Amino acid sequence: MSVARCAFILLAGWIAACTSGKDASPAEYAVPKLLVAQTRRPPNLDGSLADPGWGLANTTRAFVETRKGGTAPIQASARLLWDEHNLYVGVDVQDALLRASHTERDQHLWEQDCVELMIDPDGDGRNYFEIQISPRGVLFDTWYDSPRIPQPYGHLDWDSRTRARVSLRGELDDQEADAGYTVEIAIPWQAFSFDGKPPAPPEIGDEWRANLYVMDLIEDRQQAAAWSALGIGDFHVPRRFGILAFEGPMAKREGAQTLESPEAPQ
Repeated sequence: MSVARCAFILLAGWIAACTSGKDASPAEYAVPKLLVAQTRRPPNLDGSLADPGWGLANTTRAFVETRKGGTAPIQASARLLWDEHNLYVGVDVQDALLRASHTERDQHLWEQDCVELMIDPDGDGRNYFEIQISPRGVLFDTWYDSPRIPQPYGHLDWDSRTRARVSLRGELDDQEADAGYTVEIAIPWQAFSFDGKPPAPPEIGDEWRANLYVMDLIEDRQQAAAWSALGIGDFHVPRRFGILAFEGPMAKREGAQTLESPEAPQ
């Protein structure tokens, strides 16, 4: 075998070894899909996910690192339900140090600890909604005509009429170790109307696009996790939102299950 051919084979092997270990581009990842069960018994909003109503809810996978997926620096998962009145979201967050000093509505909750939802009902990448809840129970809500438009923070005059309750496993804004918090959220379907008329709830079989996030302030920097990885350092990427598939009532079962499936790459 010639020296040139040996060199070529060694080079090809080296390239293959290097590329085989590279992370897949997030653009190649399948976005997650969650079956959202209809409930005849809406959860009692008290900040606890022990309510029997949540026993019928499917649970998302553990939230992932926001850019490339994989293990996130903070652990969280969510459950979702719906009925003729509301979309219900329950989020459990494991957080060793709770930070949430904001007390006024529409303050910059994302600068500290919070749960965040972005919802695009028709999946067109426009007219999507953002709702945040802090461990203190403070609400931020807005909507956008298109990604980050209007700047800087969308239509802050929007009132989603969201109701939320929080249960803490620790004390806010002290130096003692904490365990985390849970958030229960009820978003009325009217929130997603632009003409003021109450819209009809989804029909069984409908699919909406959405993503869920957790922000966490640790010392002097932020970390985050997402249901669906985004590929870039920006949460406003509607094409990477996961899929909520609305289904009918589920038979009673023991505990919440993870019924989540991948979709085709977006």
